[in-house]
Amino acid sequence: MERRKGESAREYLERIPSFAKKKSTRPEVRAFLGLMGNPDRKFRIFHVAGTNGKGSVCAFLTAALLEAEKTCGTFTSPHLSDIRERFLINGRMVPEEAFLAAFEAVYGYVSKWEAAGHAHPTYFEFLFYMGLFLFSEAETEFLVLETGMGGRYDVTNVIEEPLVSVITSVSIDHTAFLGTTVPEIAAHKAGIIKSGRPVVYDTVSEEAAQVIAAEAERLLSPAYPVEDVPFSCVDGKIGISCSYLGREETFVLPFAAPYQAKNGALAVKALEVSGLHIPADVLRAGLLKAKWPARMEEVRPGVFLDGAHNEDGMRAFLDAACLIKEMRKPERTLFLFAVSADKDFETMLSEAGRRLSPSVCFLARMESHRALSLSALLETAERLWGKKVLVRGFETTKEALSALFSLKQPRDLAFIAGSLYLAGEIKKETEHD
Repeated sequence: MERRKGESAREYLERIPSFAKKKSTRPEVRAFLGLMGNPDRKFRIFHVAGTNGKGSVCAFLTAALLEAEKTCGTFTSPHLSDIRERFLINGRMVPEEAFLAAFEAVYGYVSKWEAAGHAHPTYFEFLFYMGLFLFSEAETEFLVLETGMGGRYDVTNVIEEPLVSVITSVSIDHTAFLGTTVPEIAAHKAGIIKSGRPVVYDTVSEEAAQVIAAEAERLLSPAYPVEDVPFSCVDGKIGISCSYLGREETFVLPFAAPYQAKNGALAVKALEVSGLHIPADVLRAGLLKAKWPARMEEVRPGVFLDGAHNEDGMRAFLDAACLIKEMRKPERTLFLFAVSADKDFETMLSEAGRRLSPSVCFLARMESHRALSLSALLETAERLWGKKVLVRGFETTKEALSALFSLKQPRDLAFIAGSLYLAGEIKKETEHD
């Protein structure tokens, strides 16, 4: 793929197809990394897969490692407003200069790779290579690595001996690529388990847990299921109780959403079985410092933004939203929603209307090429809710957000959810207004 004259790194990256007719095989990825000097073999890696909760688990692991004075690179996706969000070095987004240097380095390797007759890497593959280059240059000891989609055939699965594999909740998503049933999707996620290496996994879905446990047994990998953990909500934070290094410990997580209890417990178990022996008080302090934007984030007083983007994510978001409503007892509830066309938006809207009971719903069409049309959103909302909810439609997220801010009164609560793309657009508006 030729670089156009005067084309910036970001412009070039955005032209790379996200999907290819034929994905790079693991041997091909291994060969490309060989050109780079096999940077992945330098790190002690926590590899994280799952449908929902991957990013949160990565945030908890990163915060704990940093509190334990470990150097750490973190690779996550997608980004919300700046592509550099995908690359964290010791918890901080990489500087622009380092980002551009990584792009130029990987572009050079890609040019050699194509000259040898190989296909250009996909968008995500290119970014993965950039991440490994960045973390290698920074000489980080640890790498918290989130899969892109699935697991078994994900480019990140080229890693050979993870310190721990972590599989968060598994549910129906990306059916065109991963299958239409929970066991089929779980089989993709379980593909990150490596022979003899420990795996920590969520048991919320019994079907998924059975698939993961069977794969771990086949590979003689120590398996650590994480059941639901007791939690409490105090002053906008979640407190959890779970076993750590042989003792029952209490940890506080700096989030309001109940779904973070399980994500925090997964991170605690992963650190426990990693062999790092981080003291409980250090882990406690680290977890409390975790940051993960757009996960029930209060972007303005009384305005909560969540990246819920599928049915299970929406249910977890609604659990948190209803809890916040119960605690704050608002005069009115406002709801802003936009969604990608490939999601079960009817179920998501139906659940939101039933459980959140908004007085006003602001529907918008996102900038993303995957966005559902405003007409489809309005038609669905009208059919589901009739006149129970005042529905307003907007051609852009910016217009919808402006209308929400204009209408919201101090005693109202507002919630925004439906897509990570939506979360990114909202973050841009709230960070720069």
